[in-house]
Amino acid sequence: MKNILHIHCGDCSADTLKKSTLKDDIIVWCDILSDGPTPSGLSTQKWLDIRSKHISKTTEQKLPVKKVRGWLSKQDKSLENFRNYKEVVLWFDACLFDQTILIRQLDWFSKQNMGKTKLSLICIDEFPGFKKFIGLGELNPKQMASLFKTRHPVTKKECALAQKAWSAFCSPTPMTIQQLIKKNTSALPFLHDALIRHSEQFPSLKNGLNRLENTALEAVAKGKNKLIDIFIYASLKEERPFWGDTTLWECLHKLSKAKHPLLKVKGGNLPLWNPPKDLSKWEVYITDTGKEILSGKKDFIKINGIDKWLGGTHINKNNIYRWNEKNKTLTAESQSSQRINK
Repeated sequence: MKNILHIHCGDCSADTLKKSTLKDDIIVWCDILSDGPTPSGLSTQKWLDIRSKHISKTTEQKLPVKKVRGWLSKQDKSLENFRNYKEVVLWFDACLFDQTILIRQLDWFSKQNMGKTKLSLICIDEFPGFKKFIGLGELNPKQMASLFKTRHPVTKKECALAQKAWSAFCSPTPMTIQQLIKKNTSALPFLHDALIRHSEQFPSLKNGLNRLENTALEAVAKGKNKLIDIFIYASLKEERPFWGDTTLWECLHKLSKAKHPLLKVKGGNLPLWNPPKDLSKWEVYITDTGKEILSGKKDFIKINGIDKWLGGTHINKNNIYRWNEKNKTLTAESQSSQRINK
């Protein structure tokens, strides 16, 4: 039996750990579960099908479905080898991206026969010397290795809460998440804020855009026309940034390719996968429609429709939930129709 298996949800942090003094096995399990469909009750094969199709679609087919499916399947198989180790250490930070993968992993491990393998967790939201800690990817090898001693055995309370949270996340209605948010989630101290941030990705009551879309539109309206400037502006608006450049470019792409575009992009199609280092050729400008939607005079869904997944919820014209920024809750379209039909 081998000694330790370290599981990371990002290549950057995993590569840093590989350069550290910890010389154990390391694998990366990475799927942007905070974006796209994660419906409950699927077989392994159907799960791989729906996730690989979504990832391929969001990169404008630059990543073929077959290739994505193979990558996701390989990740799962590497995870299933955990019994070959005396200990498995999960490495996470506090952002939405990490927290969704954390609850999925704890849910999965809680259903396995662990045998003699111990399961440990490292999960942080700050690190000495960082005024605003973004995530594990910021650390150098020495800093990363120092976290190893902070690990703790995963508890039954952590697993039980993760199971409830993953079930709620994959539910066809986000109201199950709203119910969980009101309960005690201190066993996983960063889960509450992550679920709030997930809820903010639902269409807003104000104009039908989610928080990231509104922030991106606001950046352009303020004269941030270069991609790097939009990225910096949007990142600074996040308490705990959870998305990368590809996600933001896909957001801008969606707003520019809508039936009634909110943005106009100069420089050709946005780099939705493997963006080049030089992003200077692209410039983004807000349209008159974008200005009206940003001010709340028009509603994105009313003029462009909607068909997307967030967790287990399929949002479409017959199933819309709105995020109320004032009272920090989600409401079904029937409850908010009076506002958006004015």
